[in-house]
Amino acid sequence: MARRPALRLETPAGVPRPATPADNAGLLALAASCPMRADISICVHRSPDFFALNRLEVDDWQVTVVDAQSDAIAGCIAMARRRVWLDGRSVDSFYVSDLKVHPEHRGTAVADALQRGVWEWCRATGPDLPALITVLAGNRAMDRRIRAMRSMPPLTRVGTVRVHTVPLLRRVSPLPGFPRVSRAGAEDVAELADLWSRVATERQFAAQFDAPGLARCIAAAPDLRLEDYLVARDGTGRIVGFLALWNQHRFKQLHVVGLSPRGRLFRGLFNTAARTRGARRLPPVGDAVRCLAAVHVCVPPDRPDVLRRLLLAAGHAAHGTASFFTIGLDARDSLASALAGLRSLPSDVDLYATSANGKFGGPRHGARLFHFETSLV
Repeated sequence: MARRPALRLETPAGVPRPATPADNAGLLALAASCPMRADISICVHRSPDFFALNRLEVDDWQVTVVDAQSDAIAGCIAMARRRVWLDGRSVDSFYVSDLKVHPEHRGTAVADALQRGVWEWCRATGPDLPALITVLAGNRAMDRRIRAMRSMPPLTRVGTVRVHTVPLLRRVSPLPGFPRVSRAGAEDVAELADLWSRVATERQFAAQFDAPGLARCIAAAPDLRLEDYLVARDGTGRIVGFLALWNQHRFKQLHVVGLSPRGRLFRGLFNTAARTRGARRLPPVGDAVRCLAAVHVCVPPDRPDVLRRLLLAAGHAAHGTASFFTIGLDARDSLASALAGLRSLPSDVDLYATSANGKFGGPRHGARLFHFETSLV
């Protein structure tokens, strides 16, 4: 989409404005200042190009920033317009993400200003369109903000996606028999897109694309190739499920920034096992974790056996190249049974829906299962 050509200093501090490529260094510094605290505290770095993740949105998108009094960025927020499936219909929707406020500016009006800016953009672009917002469960600051409804239309919680972190300590051999798992080829794109359309139609907020759209999506994603997609075929050769494990290190890195006593114990035990099994170790504080993200997970809800075969084949192929991979599934999804015995660590992301005009524009909680691409966060 077109970017405003004005220089950054033409906008007064504290006033939301569209980000430009000149803001890249400031946005990278902002992302590096916003760690997620836990037993193993991590920070998502977006080097060398903060906007690389945003450009993966297939439709309209914008990053909005608020400047500090100094030559720095106090906070940012991102929004994107996506074509998705909702209640079985193809609709336009918004996704609001990347709300970041520098620690020195928390408790000020920066977050309110950013949220006003994003909803002004959404009102101007599509005031009645459903909007999806995600919040990491346990984020007390954001929970308070949602309850207070400051600078936001009323939000309705509609579901939860569970992110499963699967350690790659063991090289588990793929299962014999069918479905049989192999790597995708150019001749499979049309069949992949057809299966995606049939499965995604029943998933809330799943992206809509056809075969050319899928091919464009893969081509635009850094270091994601068609051969990264694993496909499961039944005895007739028909594709019954697929996913890809994506190495995003070139544009998104997870840095370890702190370890609690329990985190140090976990890292020590993990690395002891990794040394004996030829697995990738967890790094010391300050270094980036080598990890992979599952993307375009496409398996019918009644086929956890298919997902199980895909996960085992993916883990077998990725062993030694990364410490773990992540996969996001609706917390109610029966497909999660495919993870049994893989010793995955879960973390929840709550989903909220609204629209820019303040009228609820999303599905009700408890309706169809949700699809959310956690790799794009």
